[in-house]
Order: sequence, then C-alpha cells, then structure tokens
Amino acid sequence: MKARLLMCGIALILGLPSAATAQPRMPHEGASAVGGEVGIFLPNEDALKSGPVLEGFYEYYLSARDSLRVGVGWMNPKWEAEDSDSLRHIRIGGDLVHNWEGGAVHPYLGAGLGAYILQFRDNGENLGDSETKFGGNIFGGVEYFTSNTFAIKGEARYHIVSKTNAFNFNPSGLSLTFGVKSYF
Repeated sequence: MKARLLMCGIALILGLPSAATAQPRMPHEGASAVGGEVGIFLPNEDALKSGPVLEGFYEYYLSARDSLRVGVGWMNPKWEAEDSDSLRHIRIGGDLVHNWEGGAVHPYLGAGLGAYILQFRDNGENLGDSETKFGGNIFGGVEYFTSNTFAIKGEARYHIVSKTNAFNFNPSGLSLTFGVKSYF
C-alpha cells in the first residue's frame, strides 16, 4: 500500500512540469494583453521643455510575433518661458507591432497612426480651442517576462505630428517610457 502511494506521488510530481508546459506560451495567436506606461516626453520644439507621459493600451495577437495595439496617451510638455503653461497632447491611435522570441526577453518594433488632440494650457486652464492633428509614430522596446502572463517593458517612441495652426508649433518629439503588461 505504501509503495503504491509512493509511486502515485512520484507520478504526480513528474507529471506537473508537463501540465504546466501544456499551456500556450505567451504571446500566441489569439492572445490579448493590457498595459500601462509612464515616462517623459522630449519635444522637438525649442519653446517647449520635457514633460510627463502616461499611456494605456490593449493589444491583440494576430500571431505569436505580430499584434495590433490600440491605445490612449497623454503628454504634457511645459513652456520654456513659464512652467505653469503647457501644450497638452492626447493621442488616440493604433499600432502594428512585431516582436522577436528571446526566452524571457522579447524585443519589438512597431509603427502606428492616430489622432493627436493638442491643447494650449495657461496656468492649468485651457487657452483657446483645441486642435486635432493626424500623426504617426515609430517605436521600439523590450519586454521582460517575470511570469508566463506578466511582463515589464521599456519603450522609445518618436511621434511625428504636423504643426499647430496656433503659434505654428511643432508638437513632434520622443517619449521614453517604462511600464507593465498583462497577458490573457
């Protein structure tokens, strides 16, 4: 009886690793993920200086290597002359992303298009009307998987946005972010 229990216990222990590997590796075709990022925006415009970035996104995997990402981002670079003034950017866009398998580390590149809602702000209050500009972006980064369904990530994204009508400002620039991503 003890030998039978011992054999069942050994079989169970040996079977656990194979049961764990039966789950599909992330990412895989049909997988989804949500994530968020924080960072800094470095504008091209000389009259602006760096400001904070917040981003949130949903990603759907067409294959293990390619995905579609939709997201919303907020950037708020300050005026060089007065820190209480800014040019707020809200980006609503979609991206195509390609990643490479690297075990726990997955580097990726992507590009996307979207609408950028630009609003000049004076002492925390909106100044004039907002402008919506069409723009694009290119980006790259790396994800580090801390478990089968969770990763931390770092990303550099260059935003290419046409000049504003008001004051003829260039809202383009580079955002550097880090964040988290959860797969399901």
